[in-house]
Amino acid sequence: MGGWVAEKRSLNRAVGRGTLFRNEGDYAAFERVLEEARDQIPMRVLYFCVMPNHWHLVLWPEHDGDLSESLRWLTVTHTQRWHAAHQTSGTGPL
Repeated sequence: MGGWVAEKRSLNRAVGRGTLFRNEGDYAAFERVLEEARDQIPMRVLYFCVMPNHWHLVLWPEHDGDLSESLRWLTVTHTQRWHAAHQTSGTGPL
């Protein structure tokens, strides 16, 4: 039987003081990716706050290891889609 997993807090800030969310479409796209991440790896999203250059999440993973896998999927997917939407190319984080 696995151990008890409590809520976890996460923060992600744009690299180089960049802007992650330039318009309503950027915010909506992030919310869609967040929902998809929750579907990929079931996890309760207790709270999220999205600001122009960063976001905060409070998550409740079901199993050990779920948090890191979910955040990896979320950040990679968000980065790829952000570059596609803004017609930029890049490697690594935003």
